[in-house]
Amino acid sequence: MKFRRILAATVAAASGVLIVLPPSTVQAADPPPPTGLTSVTASPSCWAIKQSHPNSPNGIYWLQTSKLVSPAQFYCDMVTDGGGWVLVARGRQGWNWSYNGQGTPSAVRTTTTGTGAFTPAALPAKTIDGLLDGGRVDSLVDGVRLRRATNSDGTDWQEMRWRFASRDRWSWMISAGHRIAQFTVDGVNRGSGSSRSWANDNSYRYVATARIQQHGWAAGFSFGPNIGGANNATSYLWEYASENAAIPFTQVFIRPRITDSSFDEIPTAGTPAKTLSPLMDSKTVNTTPWGVTGCIGGCTELNLEAEGLAQVGNTMFVGGAFQYVQKGANPGAGEKVEQRYLAGFDIDTGEWRSGFRPVVNGLVWDLAKTPDNKLIISGDFTTVNGVAVGGLAKLDPVTGAVDPKWRSNVLNGTARGRARAIDVQGSWLYVGGDFNRITGGDPTAGALFGPVTVGRAARVNVANGRPDGTWKPNFNGSIIELDASDRNDRVYFSGYFTTVNGVTGTNKVAVINVTGGGVLTPGMKKWVPSGTTVDKQYQQTIMEIGDSVWVGGSEHILGKYDRDDFTFERSFTTTQGGDFQALGVVNGVVYASCHCAENMWQDSSSWPTPSPTWTQVDGVTFVGAFDAVTGDYLPEFFPTLKARGGLGPWELTADTKGCLWFGGDLIQGSYQTSSYQWLGGFGKFCGRDTTAPTKPTNLKATAAGSGVSLTWGAATDNKGSLSYQVLRNDRVIATVSTTSFNDTTATQASRYFVRAIDTAGNLGASTAGVTGGPKTTLIGYNSTWAWAFDGVDRGTAWKNTSFDDSAWGRAPAEFGFGDSDEETVISTGTPRPLTSYFRRTFDVADPSLFTTVTLNLIRDDGAAVYVNGTEVARTNLPAGALTVTTRASSGISDRGAETTPVTFSIPKSALVAGTNTIAVEMHNLEASGSDLSFDLQLLGQ
Repeated sequence: MKFRRILAATVAAASGVLIVLPPSTVQAADPPPPTGLTSVTASPSCWAIKQSHPNSPNGIYWLQTSKLVSPAQFYCDMVTDGGGWVLVARGRQGWNWSYNGQGTPSAVRTTTTGTGAFTPAALPAKTIDGLLDGGRVDSLVDGVRLRRATNSDGTDWQEMRWRFASRDRWSWMISAGHRIAQFTVDGVNRGSGSSRSWANDNSYRYVATARIQQHGWAAGFSFGPNIGGANNATSYLWEYASENAAIPFTQVFIRPRITDSSFDEIPTAGTPAKTLSPLMDSKTVNTTPWGVTGCIGGCTELNLEAEGLAQVGNTMFVGGAFQYVQKGANPGAGEKVEQRYLAGFDIDTGEWRSGFRPVVNGLVWDLAKTPDNKLIISGDFTTVNGVAVGGLAKLDPVTGAVDPKWRSNVLNGTARGRARAIDVQGSWLYVGGDFNRITGGDPTAGALFGPVTVGRAARVNVANGRPDGTWKPNFNGSIIELDASDRNDRVYFSGYFTTVNGVTGTNKVAVINVTGGGVLTPGMKKWVPSGTTVDKQYQQTIMEIGDSVWVGGSEHILGKYDRDDFTFERSFTTTQGGDFQALGVVNGVVYASCHCAENMWQDSSSWPTPSPTWTQVDGVTFVGAFDAVTGDYLPEFFPTLKARGGLGPWELTADTKGCLWFGGDLIQGSYQTSSYQWLGGFGKFCGRDTTAPTKPTNLKATAAGSGVSLTWGAATDNKGSLSYQVLRNDRVIATVSTTSFNDTTATQASRYFVRAIDTAGNLGASTAGVTGGPKTTLIGYNSTWAWAFDGVDRGTAWKNTSFDDSAWGRAPAEFGFGDSDEETVISTGTPRPLTSYFRRTFDVADPSLFTTVTLNLIRDDGAAVYVNGTEVARTNLPAGALTVTTRASSGISDRGAETTPVTFSIPKSALVAGTNTIAVEMHNLEASGSDLSFDLQLLGQ
């Protein structure tokens, strides 16, 4: 909402001459178009600045849209093709195509070209969407502009434009192959194609953005194979070795033609807090100093350092094929200890639980916590601490001792079986893997129960390990993962099987009832694969989350299905590796891991070619995040991880502190203070900050010179560091780190609000609005007044708005006689009347916007002031009714008192919107008085 003030300040000056002027009709014009030169004058786009201020040069400007809530600075090209372009990225080789951008926004706008700009810097996709103000990328009239250097010294350039065929929001993962409806090179239409690789020739009309080995896996906007370059710090054309296909220094511009952006009016009560949605921070937590290393029997996809995770108490247990626990990349004495297959770590500090030292003789695949807070492990082992067990064991989580009253052994005939996956539901432990017989029970109570013949799945009593001899679903292939529903009605299985209980067509995924002896849950639809090669469709992870079931595995597919009948809802595929391996959920966000390091295709159900119906493509590195309800991919979560063999996490587990642990062959986490974090097989993410700062207090707005000075009490934040957004009327005009701000651009009364924002982007609730403005001169000194000084008793009508003063004189103040400083002398002879009368009008657009109205009155001797017929001030006059013969209460002879204004505070309720009338009567002490003075100033704030 725009607030305007209409002011009347008609002034005429003609000493000794009576001038008749009409009432003031001056109105304030609309404010000029924003220049973008300050945060307060931020423009909705570079284009808008260029249209309103055609001579604007290239440079840095402030921009703001309703989606780009806070004004920010950007570099605008105001020359090329009519100007109005905003720079969103620049660089040579080494683009990472991250949704969260690259480098810093400051680098993008301040170092736009030259060798210092060769290291790529790109704005976050969310910022670019803000510049579009909610508009679609494929609606950009001018497309996306690539300005590429065409020679090594950067003196010749090419202009390439991309018109996207179908793109609603911005994605930097252009190497995935977004559909381009039109490529234009130096103004010539060259057809359509893909943002991954397009060629109209083998030289300059060529662009390739994928990471390729010939470029040393460095990405950029590569030319064709006929264009060479140099691998040095100064060439605008970069070549890794002698592959040609140089990567040129490139600038990326867009030109949103936005000339206005609508902001919602803020209610007087202010704005509520607005926090980020729950999501893991992309940066790994550095409180995992210990890890697990070495793969017994050699590291392979089925023999990794960390294969399973489970929390019991304050310990996170890790199972896998590892040989050692190790502290840091370069352990000291006592910091690399042989501890095979199973170890525990403090979930807060990451310190190794050195008192937990079970001796396990084989790979640990999975782990689970029991209702009595014990630890159950499953795998390929046959003994723990020398006690004969068969792939399953229940341990004391402190000492590692085997529970003497719990046994459960899986077998393949008479040989060792494999218990690959376990999960606890109520009083049962569900087991899946590769086995056909199972025994178990309390050995101290007699012989174990069984063997029970099963088909790769079973359930055992979680209290003693005794198998259920009646619940026996039969799978014809190995089980990789299972999930027992929290609703206690079913169990989900995934793996290599193609039939269950002899039912064909139950491929790789099955839903089994917990009652009825392990029958298939009726009414379930079939799982949807990403290809037709059945033996490559095995699914490796499955989990019920809310009202959906998520399934992921081979052929690079992750699917979301309705829990009620397993109706397919949506799916995702990845490229460049990408089989999905594990699922986890924290605070309504699903996390899925894969050995993937490039593209995540949303709404694709085919591989290797994504489905034509794909809707988005973003980047992924080993772990991706998804909204549990909608299934939308959440590209803001984009961790930086490295894996020893590129296999990534094979287990994801949420701890009770809201963090997500991951385990596999990981060797490196995020960059910390001075280096990348070492990881030993596993690490963790914790949630990003979603707590809003508190509300600032005691906001005050006072006039300061020609502007408004704002002060407020500090807010607090759970993370300590915060700044403040200052809002005027309906939008943010500045962000400051102090508890004060001077709005030097204020031209009228406005409502102000202040809210705190933390470094993560959480907004606290704002203060309630306070009205403030510069001191607006409603009536200035030396203004023109209607006046009468003729001894006629005017009664009371003269002070009213309806009174006709057209017969009175008109002249500028100061009025009076005898002091030689009058602008208008109203009498030269004696005796004179005791009383003189003055009137004028002034306009006010909205009196409610004022906090104070101040009257400064110069009088000699006494005066009474009326606004719209109501008395608002009286000085040096007796109480009661006043007439033309009323004398002042005393004479004023001191020159200082005669020229010093008497100040009154006028209630704003005395004013009306529109035209107001002010009337003043001046009274002398004696008709023979030697002087009289009158002038008046009326200020609104």
